[in-house]
Amino acid sequence: MMNDQTLTALFLKIVHKEGFFTTAIDGITLMRVDHDTPPIAVLQEPTLVFVLQGQKHGYIGTETYSFQQGDCLIVSVSMPFDCDTIASPEFPMIAIGMKLEADTVNELLAKTYFKNYQFKPLTTGMSVIQYDQNISSVLFRLLNTLTSEQDILILGDQIKRELLYRVIQHSGADALKGLVAQGNLRPIYKICEYIQHHFTEKLTVEMLAEKANMSTSAFHKAFKQVTQHPPLQYLKIVRLHKAKQLLQNENQSVAQAAYAVGYQSSSQFSREFKKQFGFSPNQTELNKE
Repeated sequence: MMNDQTLTALFLKIVHKEGFFTTAIDGITLMRVDHDTPPIAVLQEPTLVFVLQGQKHGYIGTETYSFQQGDCLIVSVSMPFDCDTIASPEFPMIAIGMKLEADTVNELLAKTYFKNYQFKPLTTGMSVIQYDQNISSVLFRLLNTLTSEQDILILGDQIKRELLYRVIQHSGADALKGLVAQGNLRPIYKICEYIQHHFTEKLTVEMLAEKANMSTSAFHKAFKQVTQHPPLQYLKIVRLHKAKQLLQNENQSVAQAAYAVGYQSSSQFSREFKKQFGFSPNQTELNKE
């Protein structure tokens, strides 16, 4: 029978140092943190995060999501939140992340039979489950696959698919099952994805509500319930995170990054950036050196 110690030992044979490591299996990331980190603002794309050791917290408004060894964080829509880590060199936080691909999620949800499951009309875009023996077994085979180039080529996509299927089957995976319910999670998911690709445009709540085929008031209420942010606040957070990426990874000035993500005033951008991240965009430029 698979246990947490077996998974942890195999992971640590593969990952010998602190960092976030993409793998040869597309969408799979191995994460290791060897020290405590304070809450950091993140914009998490739809993802599954399986914690093999250590502990993390996600903070959204007044809500706190704790996930630790044996837990899986499900993020079914792009979610901005603050996240910290509890870890040490002797007891690092280690986890496996898997990006959720919309086409595969929709295909498996359409084919999966949920016995005696009462679909909820609305759920939040984030939840935490304790992964079971079926999921642990797939995680073990996934890590083993990463040790062989041929296994990655032949089995990589298949194991990813099975892992997603086992999570969908889990009784607590409402944040995924809600995507097929006759409720508001699916249209909000689509609007979040739309914002991710159109954040530079002048978007209004009325425009987004129309795209979701909902009344403005119903859309505003549903969007806030799913993401924990009003639509325009969510749009602003997305813009700030995109600008942060430009400052860190591209040779752009603060003014260039501000205009690139839809801001007309670089001073307003700088104020909101510092409020969001706790440091100025100029400091971001300096830190990339």
